[in-house]
Amino acid sequence: MGAEDEAAKLLERGLALIKRGYPVEAIECLEQLISSGHKSSACYSWLGVAMARSRWDIDKAEEFCKMAVKKDFYVPQYYLNLAEIYKLRGNKIRAIETLEAGLKVDNENRAILKELYKYGARRRPTLPFLSRGNPINKNLGIFLSKLKKKD
Repeated sequence: MGAEDEAAKLLERGLALIKRGYPVEAIECLEQLISSGHKSSACYSWLGVAMARSRWDIDKAEEFCKMAVKKDFYVPQYYLNLAEIYKLRGNKIRAIETLEAGLKVDNENRAILKELYKYGARRRPTLPFLSRGNPINKNLGIFLSKLKKKD
């Protein structure tokens, strides 16, 4: 088995451990992967999630997730991971801002939209160059919302 196959298996195992609720074990797996030279954004982002969920080092977890977003800004999952760190820190505003930044990358990403819905976040104004309270924006938003409900 090649080094790439081994790396893929370690990453897959780390993700499975996170999803099953074993963040400490996932940290060990992902750190092993990074120490073997595989320093991908995915490794760092998921290591950050595992660290935050285990309450190990939330500052380092945030740093890792930010690094992944900065390096590979086009991957919506990394925004979700960083938002989770902010959520665990109790910083709802930063979490929502991060999720909204992720929507700029993929404006129809279901996972991000689902998370924003959980926060009770509102959709962007219909006409983003006008304020949310602008009567044109308000009435147009209401009108379009009613149209969507009829479909």
